[in-house]
Amino acid sequence: MLAASCSTSTPAIPFPSIAEHAGPSPTQAPKPERLHGVAVIGNVVVANGDFRGNGRSQIAVLQDPLKNFALQITLREPKPDADGWNETTWLKSDPDYFALPRARFTVMDVDGDGKDDLVALYADSESRSRLMVFRSTGQSFAPAATWWSSDEYSWKRAPNVLSADLTGDGHESVLVTYQYDDAQMRIQSFTSTGSAFTFGGPQGIYDSGKGQFDLSRAKLIVGRFTRSGGAQQIAVLYQYPNAKMRLSVLDPSGGALSLQPGVFETNEGEYDLRQAALAAVDLSGRGRDDVVSAYTAADGSAKVHVFDASSGFRPTNGYAGVATIPPGSSCVGATALLAGDYDGDGKPDLAAVAPGDVPQVRTTLLRNGGGALKVTTTSEDALCLRWPLTGQPLGLASATRRPLYVKIDNNPSARPHYGIAKADQMYEWLVEGLTTRLAAVFQSQQPGVIGSVRSVRMTDLPIVPSLRGALVYSGGGPEELMALHYDDAVAHRYVDLAPGYGWGYRVEFRHAPYNYFTNIDLLRSAMAAAEANDPVTVPEWDFLPLTYKDPLAGGFADSTAATTITIPYRALFGVRYDYDANARTYTRFNDGVKEIDGATNEAIAARNIVVIQTEVHFTDAFGFDPAGNPKLDMVLTGTGKGIVFRDGRREEVTWTRPDIFDVFLLRNDKGDIVRLAPGQTWIQIVPKDWIIPSQ
Repeated sequence: MLAASCSTSTPAIPFPSIAEHAGPSPTQAPKPERLHGVAVIGNVVVANGDFRGNGRSQIAVLQDPLKNFALQITLREPKPDADGWNETTWLKSDPDYFALPRARFTVMDVDGDGKDDLVALYADSESRSRLMVFRSTGQSFAPAATWWSSDEYSWKRAPNVLSADLTGDGHESVLVTYQYDDAQMRIQSFTSTGSAFTFGGPQGIYDSGKGQFDLSRAKLIVGRFTRSGGAQQIAVLYQYPNAKMRLSVLDPSGGALSLQPGVFETNEGEYDLRQAALAAVDLSGRGRDDVVSAYTAADGSAKVHVFDASSGFRPTNGYAGVATIPPGSSCVGATALLAGDYDGDGKPDLAAVAPGDVPQVRTTLLRNGGGALKVTTTSEDALCLRWPLTGQPLGLASATRRPLYVKIDNNPSARPHYGIAKADQMYEWLVEGLTTRLAAVFQSQQPGVIGSVRSVRMTDLPIVPSLRGALVYSGGGPEELMALHYDDAVAHRYVDLAPGYGWGYRVEFRHAPYNYFTNIDLLRSAMAAAEANDPVTVPEWDFLPLTYKDPLAGGFADSTAATTITIPYRALFGVRYDYDANARTYTRFNDGVKEIDGATNEAIAARNIVVIQTEVHFTDAFGFDPAGNPKLDMVLTGTGKGIVFRDGRREEVTWTRPDIFDVFLLRNDKGDIVRLAPGQTWIQIVPKDWIIPSQ
């Protein structure tokens, strides 16, 4: 058994308004029922249950530390006689076994053996899904077994997987919330036979009706909120556009769920669901579950709120809460609040879990003393949600905003470029005539003016789908446009923002064709017209924490010093990067001239330079340019060599990319993942036989 990180503790915090109704003394306290909970925190899934079958709760931590589709599950349990947690490994698979981002989990005892198991709704493809079970032996999890599958079930439309006893007979079912078009939501059920799941049908056990329910605005938890026994209910917390939050209860009856009258509603702007992690637990000892939230602030602290059904779900002690989680212990939008009896004393406790730098997690235990919560927290640094393309803090912004991928001319007549200082990523490509062209990717920042915008190339096709992006371009050859619009590998995997959407305009200070510009307001209007404002999941590049200081961290142990970098493009297009040790950034020079953003007068300050070396060849398959030059094509899937420059150092890497839907995964010669510094990244795609000088 491995000892987890040491803990710090704070004094017990009384909550007298609950203590007045605390019920039996600890020696008389009834054993709480099995408590389940699952949450995604960053790149980690945490699940709460009695996996040993010993009447206590444990926390299962699921992750893929090496990003090779291997699944590792560790079990966290509080140390019996001290603060802190013990960890044991319950499953460690081979690579290419399980893609954690394609799974949504719940916890239930699938076979009635007294030990909780893990159930995953897993996406095999756009429309094929299956329910997989990791059965607990009491000492480990068995490899996953498929208990149900369908070729016509969209995982993307099923954001919540729950387990609940809706009959009161002690047998749980899997419940899936399924989002239809026109804001219609259904809850569908799957019943365990002990060796398989039986689907109750697409009509489900609850139908909101059209125009009634947007699952992206809701959080759901299972408990008994208005009764002390019998069937479980579902509490639904829903954030309205006017910044009000409403708490409702779905109650089972006759094999269906119905919305109970009588709800709690906050004042406008009083409660933001994005800041709340939720659990259902009878913390007050009244025999019915409370809705409990850990409401996280920007400094990583959190207030514990108890919404008590017996008082109309109004928060006990108001929004001051009944306990405080210390600063640095939680993350806005990435904290799990789990309820369980971790010490076996019959009183339910709380555990708040926040992501750390994988494989770490930060765990705060709120031990229930029967009228007060004693708070202890481990010492790992919480690594909160970040923008997927920069590694910078996300805060309350949405990482599901669709990126804009804008083609930028790099002809000397098109310099300086406008808007690129605010790009998350910049790509540079060889094009016909061995000149270069740029592509700017905007997600975390929204530049005012962008230009000059130029035409699409075949080399854009393998990149845009990995961003789930919107492609902004001035035009293109018929061969490129045919592939973009109709190639099965590309079409429908991005949004085409062709010039016909009206986002472009001509500026007077440049001559054509280098005077075609756009701005963020026009692009927003085009996105709305293209119906491209739906949320997307953008694959993350691997970034070090903001607080890292060691330049050899993140796969750079064998790196060499490199403060000047040359990318040997032809005359007028040659690139040099000079490293600024004080700013820890790279200044870019284009044909010997410092790269300055024409819109902001900011010098380019890249944190990373990634060189992708691959097969680059001339081809006439896509026609010729107006000067008669053949076009270029590149191999951007599979594997190849490359170089990463970061912190004034150079690390040789091997890149892998199975599909154009994936990002480049970078490893050093030892197989360690090479990680980037948070900030802007320039990606240079060059022929595999090029030598990239640095000194």
